[in-house]
Amino acid sequence: MAEVTNNAVAKAGNGLGPRTQIIVTDAAVADDAALTAIRLAAEQAGHTIAAVAGTANNAGVMHFALQGGGDATTPYGQAFTVVCDFDGNP
Repeated sequence: MAEVTNNAVAKAGNGLGPRTQIIVTDAAVADDAALTAIRLAAEQAGHTIAAVAGTANNAGVMHFALQGGGDATTPYGQAFTVVCDFDGNP
């Protein structure tokens, strides 16, 4: 069996760039319309939502993993906090 070697460096992201930002809404997401507003605003800012934790319909706050785009500073239909920023850029 041949030995496999790889010198690649693992970075966060899915091909959209080395940066992943985790944000959490400061309040419960009211309903599906509010969730759609968050998704559309993220897309407008150049982000892709790679993962979501939580449920809309006032069930609690929601976490979003954003990839691509710049800093998560655009209000996504409601206030949020950046929980962590995995930035693979030197």
